[in-house]
Order: sequence, then structure tokens, then C-alpha cells
Amino acid sequence: MYHLTLLAVVALIGGCRAADGDVNICSDVVSNLFLPHVSNCSKYYLCMSEVAVPRECPAGYYFDARDQQCVPVMEARCVPSCKTRGLESFCYDRTCTKYVLCFDGTPVIRQCSNRLQYNGQTDRCDFPQYVDCVDNMCIRENNPNDIVFIASKARCDKYFICNDGLPNVMTCAKGLQYNPSTQSCDFASKVNCTVETLQRNILPFARAPPRSADIKCPSEGAHFIAHQKRQDAYYYCLNGQGVTLDCTPGLVFDAKSGECRESQFVGV
Repeated sequence: MYHLTLLAVVALIGGCRAADGDVNICSDVVSNLFLPHVSNCSKYYLCMSEVAVPRECPAGYYFDARDQQCVPVMEARCVPSCKTRGLESFCYDRTCTKYVLCFDGTPVIRQCSNRLQYNGQTDRCDFPQYVDCVDNMCIRENNPNDIVFIASKARCDKYFICNDGLPNVMTCAKGLQYNPSTQSCDFASKVNCTVETLQRNILPFARAPPRSADIKCPSEGAHFIAHQKRQDAYYYCLNGQGVTLDCTPGLVFDAKSGECRESQFVGV
């Protein structure tokens, strides 16, 4: 197996930004972290002091962000491909704040701000107390005498076990809930888990028919535009076609950043 060299020599300095040019994929991540290319499984980036340095795997290998190395094509877990039609999003591997927004087959990297995190269950930026982003909570070294368990913030019957620096999702048997005190599944009466996210009923973009934008979109490029009537919604325009997107309840759209934020941060 071909292993990546963590302390690679920086030969070419490059960047990977979203179609609207606003997102630096290496911002707020540690140096020597490898991040995937959003449309080519054989390419990836080395983050060095918040600069994305382009790299490419040898022939017959694809980059696997979870393993942080190039692996044989048949073993690789690549970034998901955007569907040719429709609207959806998915997490940008190894980060909690960045995600890939897909519209009719075109990927655009987006970034949540001001402590918000990407919620894969709702397809949008959300408050951290509702998001199960635990990739950065597992230490690399395994200790059989001190196994790391992480409770889910989104579901009472879900938890994670760290192994080799990565979280493995676990689900309790029907009728049981995870008990952080005992680090095991337990009767609901002993856990007293209350997860507000289950009461919000936020329909993810991928499960709702796209709503056409009621404005004339620019003919070229990707653009995020404030809604004409609502503060908690916005338009996403791509090469002349547009859809209307909703913010997470409690957030409003900030035209300056092009994302949904808490009202006190709008325009900052």
C-alpha cells in the first residue's frame, strides 16, 4: 500500500476554493492534514499553514480522506459524487464546518461560520448542539484500558467508539438508549435523554423538491443572494438557474458571507 508522507515538501502552492471563490478549504484545520478533491478521487490537498497544496495519487490509487492516504482504487472511500439532477449536500471529510453543496451535478464547497457546524441530517449549517461531528474528537493512539466513547447529540440511541483516530458509529438495540454514565446502552428510564433536534422536523434539501428562485439569476457562475422577502432564506444561482434555500430555524442569511448565521454576526 502506498502511504503518504506527512511532512511533504511544498513544491507548488495552490488553493481550492468554492465556485464563488470564498472558501479556503484549509482554514481552521491543522497543518499536515490531507483533504480530498471534490470531483477527482485521485487528487487531494495537503494543508500547510492554511494553504492548500495540490497532490495526486499514483496510477491505480485513489485518495481516502478517512485513512489519510492513497489506497488501491477498490479499497478507497472517495468523496460522494453529485447527482446529475436535484439538490443535495454532504460533509467535506475531516472538517466540521465545511460541506459540499450539489445542484444539478455541480459541487460547490461551502463553510459554516461563528461556531456553526454542518449538519448532514438537514443539509445546512446548524447549531453545534445538534450536530454529530466527532472526526476531530478521537485520538490516534488506541488504549484498550481507556476506550473513548462519544455520545450522540442528535439521537438518544446513537454513540461513537474511537478506533485508530476515527469514530465508529454505533446504534443501541430497539428500545434502548446510550447512557454516558455507564458507557453502554441502557433502558430509557435510566438515561433521561432529551434531544431537541428530533422535535424540529427540518426537511433536508435532498428530500424536498427544489423550489425555483423567483428572481433572474446571473447567467454565469455560482451566486448566493438574499431573499427578496425573507431574512431566513436565500437564493442559490448557478449558471442562470436558481433555487430557494432555507436557513436553519434561528439563523438568518448574511449577504456578506453568503451563508446563514446568527443575527448578531450578520454583516461582520
